[in-house]
Amino acid sequence: MEHFATPANVTLLVTSLESGTQDGPLKSAVGLNGIAEIGSIALLVLTILLIHGYHPFAEDAGVYIAGVLKLFDPRLYQHDASFVLANTHLSLFAHIGAFVLRTTHISLEWLLLIAHLASVFLFLVACRALARRVFPSPAARWSPILLAAAFFTLPVAGTTVMLMDPYVTARSFSMPLCIFALAEAIDRRWTRAGVFLITAAIMHPLITIYVGAFITLFVLVDQGRMRVALTLAAFSILVCAVVYAATIHAPVDPAWRKAVLSRRSLFISEWRWYECLGLALPLLFYAVAFRRLGAHILIGKLCFVALILGTSAALAALLFVHPSNLNFFLTRLQLLRAFHMVYLVGIILLGGFIGQALWTRRRLAVCAIFAAAALAMFVTDRLTYPASDHIELPGYAPRNPWEQAFLWIHANAPRDAVFAADPDLVLLTGEDGQSFRLISGRSLLADFKDEGIALVFPEVAPQWAAEYNAQRGIDQLSDIERVARLGTLGATWVLLSRDNNTSLPCAYRNAAAQVCPLVIAKK
Repeated sequence: MEHFATPANVTLLVTSLESGTQDGPLKSAVGLNGIAEIGSIALLVLTILLIHGYHPFAEDAGVYIAGVLKLFDPRLYQHDASFVLANTHLSLFAHIGAFVLRTTHISLEWLLLIAHLASVFLFLVACRALARRVFPSPAARWSPILLAAAFFTLPVAGTTVMLMDPYVTARSFSMPLCIFALAEAIDRRWTRAGVFLITAAIMHPLITIYVGAFITLFVLVDQGRMRVALTLAAFSILVCAVVYAATIHAPVDPAWRKAVLSRRSLFISEWRWYECLGLALPLLFYAVAFRRLGAHILIGKLCFVALILGTSAALAALLFVHPSNLNFFLTRLQLLRAFHMVYLVGIILLGGFIGQALWTRRRLAVCAIFAAAALAMFVTDRLTYPASDHIELPGYAPRNPWEQAFLWIHANAPRDAVFAADPDLVLLTGEDGQSFRLISGRSLLADFKDEGIALVFPEVAPQWAAEYNAQRGIDQLSDIERVARLGTLGATWVLLSRDNNTSLPCAYRNAAAQVCPLVIAKK
């Protein structure tokens, strides 16, 4: 429940885990200047909101929060429950969210906003905790948190996820907890590191696996066992090779294969040359930094760990994750997720270096760097969500016409309605990745987002493939074809683009969409 608390309660939560110590993650926040520091971080939370926007129903929020709604109200999403509930089997995130909704009676919109602000606050405090352990000077401690704020939604190469999201998912809380775990490991407080890591794992197991690997390697390097760390990294590649060799001829479900092959980001061999820079450049920077610093200081140790973890993950993905020979186990592990922590640590270190090198002599240059990064991310958000408000607050009517259609469906379509739509609806220009299921509260035949669920949970792949294929070209089908093809899959309504010619008795139309029951009107 703490993960859906207010920013002030999040502070108390982390402080309680640090009680009885003199140099925990929130030492400065609970000291004489604690109020000022908490106020500064709270101001940065609002700054992040202004820079990166807030889109509570977009992209992966539709995957995670739909699970919250389904657990809160089991009557929802009867037809597509297998997709909506898939992530709830391995994570407590949706269960916690549903419990909070049930016990507080707060609206979903306000719960998501409070949770988002709390997660941003927790992220900044975690970055501050890590920076304090690495850099001695105040400027070098604040520079990392400013750079992390500027790059809050930076895409991580090869993962299709961002450093942090402008909406609430399980990652919103697991990532800050993982940063705290690393900070505690640096102090060799193993119990507290374990508590943070376990708490992160029950929210998002996959990310925590790779953070656990990072921390394990760091512990070895910190104890002077660099050869053991190198051996362990090399051994992980060997394990991948053994798994690949043992399963190379194993049968793969055609539906699952289709879902996986649609995710081009999984296969480094399919990338364009400039896309590979997202992996190569961070590793190159780490290599240069380690060569100059060595493994005798903390910064050098972190550089070495990031270098060997990122290199081993990239090599394993390049060698053993191929579109021509899909490996069931390795593909589902999404090996490049290891770069999430590689990027995060890199931003903290880069911010610290900027603060150390430039703050006392060229403060204007430092401010310009941070401002340029923030401006770039602001422009990126506007290009990503051009038809939506930059900050989508509770109670405000959306200007996105697709969202308007989804809200009409929520208010007027039968509760048990099952919709069919373009399976790539979230990719359409102007749709902005807004989640039909989450906004409308109605079932939807499998779409592009369910493709990612089928990748991780192969048992739903056959349903995904059947429903996805049936909806392809829905705007070009005749009404008779729509009824015949989609009705057999359980669809009772269709969502069509506005310029589609149809004789279906559409109940709603706007500038982007039309909503129609899937019946042939009698003449």
